[in-house]
Amino acid sequence: MPGIGNPSFRGDRAAAAQNFDLADRRELALVAVERSTMPMVVTDPNQQDNPVVLANQAFLDMTGYSAEEVVGKNCRFLQGPETEATALTALRHIPTSSKDMFQVELLNYRKDGSSFWNELSISAVHNEEGRLIYYFGCQKDVTARYRTEELEVTEHRLLMEVDHRTMNALALVQSIVKLTHAKTVSMLSKSISGRVNSIARAHRLLAQNGWAGSNVQQIIVDQMPVHLKPQIDAEGPNVVMLPTIVQPFGLVIYELMSNAQTHGALAHGAGRLRLFWSCDDGTTLNFSWCESGVSSSQAKIAEKFGLNIVRNIVERQLGGSMKIDILDGEIRVAFTIPSAVMER
Repeated sequence: MPGIGNPSFRGDRAAAAQNFDLADRRELALVAVERSTMPMVVTDPNQQDNPVVLANQAFLDMTGYSAEEVVGKNCRFLQGPETEATALTALRHIPTSSKDMFQVELLNYRKDGSSFWNELSISAVHNEEGRLIYYFGCQKDVTARYRTEELEVTEHRLLMEVDHRTMNALALVQSIVKLTHAKTVSMLSKSISGRVNSIARAHRLLAQNGWAGSNVQQIIVDQMPVHLKPQIDAEGPNVVMLPTIVQPFGLVIYELMSNAQTHGALAHGAGRLRLFWSCDDGTTLNFSWCESGVSSSQAKIAEKFGLNIVRNIVERQLGGSMKIDILDGEIRVAFTIPSAVMER
């Protein structure tokens, strides 16, 4: 690699060197830069746009560019769409600074478009008269450190999220135990087990979606008995429920399904169930449940049993409202849950 070529450049005062070596210090410095495994460049602020006048092989290897593509260019060719503005501002202020040493970390891009985090150290080089003649830049790829830090933050956030979801699930279980009534221990165990399994299904769905909420249709299908799907129509817009609402809502659907199987339209093959939901204001879920083909005796039983947990979850836990209508041959349940849906 050719020398820099500034006759007034003599280098810094030697920290430790024998006198007979001093005559070769300039050449030795260039060889050291050229052969160093640390990516390095030298730029000339006295030329227009402060171009690169020297780049070692380590720099070329790190960035993927050839010497012809680097020399004569300003180092901004390493910048890209996600390079932070604050780092660029710091670089622009270097020429007006009185400091001789600068350090900044910024996102840079290789020739192939891949990005890396660059720990850039810049030193101002002056001649014997004190005039600025070069900038010496040393680069270090610190992408691995950034990824480790991001992973730690993500893991911490995930653990907090899981802990929060677990506490929600335990609160639901506690509510279930309090509200579940049965004539025998066996019936009590079966009722509680079914409800806990419903929460577990919603929990698994949340985990599969990265704890980022779940589609309303997904939640309903997950709580729907497979053999009863031909009797059920479910339709509504593609909306995603907030993570905190998924498990309670899943339990509501499970309770309504269980009630319909025991006392309502799904207790026999002639009954039908239609579900519809909407989200008119962007965040509030409006839900409609309509069972048809229900006898009057079934309707009275359905109204008396099986809906206590649903009402408790909708009104007390989720702050919503609920209405039940028992009509001729129909059971209709309508409820509204505020702040349940992610804004689109």
